[in-house]
Amino acid sequence: MNMTEYEELMNDTRLFYRLPKRLFEDPAFEEMSIDAKMLYMILLDRRCLSEINGSDWRDDHGCVFIYFTIEEMMRLMNCGNKKINELLKELEKYDLVQRKHRGLGKPNRIYVYNLLSPYNPNWKPGVKKTMEGDEKYA
Repeated sequence: MNMTEYEELMNDTRLFYRLPKRLFEDPAFEEMSIDAKMLYMILLDRRCLSEINGSDWRDDHGCVFIYFTIEEMMRLMNCGNKKINELLKELEKYDLVQRKHRGLGKPNRIYVYNLLSPYNPNWKPGVKKTMEGDEKYA
């Protein structure tokens, strides 16, 4: 493998998950479980793909969302339904995800806060930040 091939391999973000350092360095997240941090990393990866794939993955407010079933999460995290739901609740507690239920038999829309971006004030559906930083519900 030459240097160009190696650099292309290392730059291919499909091969790696990104785990924001902030989850470990920011005191706001010091009580968060490692499993919740790992699930967040997987959800964030999906969010980045949705962002790249355009308007089909944006709601009426322009917020990026993902579809990710509990079964898919269970398979990737190698744990059960109860554990995944506990982890999602933990991520909601830290305001890193918001789930929107869509009805029986349909996967939830999941909105994932992007810790990799320095600016994402309007990541939740129906919530807009004012210039003063206050939340205003649409």
